[in-house]
Amino acid sequence: MKHGFTLVEVMFANAILLILVAGFAKITEQTFEQIQLKTLKNELASHLDEWTLAKLNNTLNTGNYQENISLSGKNSELHWQVKQVNPNLITLLFQVKTSDTVPKVLAQWQTALKTQ
Repeated sequence: MKHGFTLVEVMFANAILLILVAGFAKITEQTFEQIQLKTLKNELASHLDEWTLAKLNNTLNTGNYQENISLSGKNSELHWQVKQVNPNLITLLFQVKTSDTVPKVLAQWQTALKTQ
């Protein structure tokens, strides 16, 4: 009686191993993407109040504005729009977008300022 494995058994074992390795690689890639996204969101959250207060403390003229910012070492854009809703209320709409060819909105928020 011969000892060892047939070619079919070896190929089947290799196919199973390949599937397991590919699955592990995909899970690892998704985990790293989630870690990067969480880091970006944490950094973004730490800047939201800072940006909002800075804009509210400036003279607010109605219009659309933009400035370049850096998040996690990547270039992004902070867009904000000032609207005079009525004589006593100004609203600000903020958006943070990537500077990619096709921009992706990372965050959007709105606030209001009551004037005298």
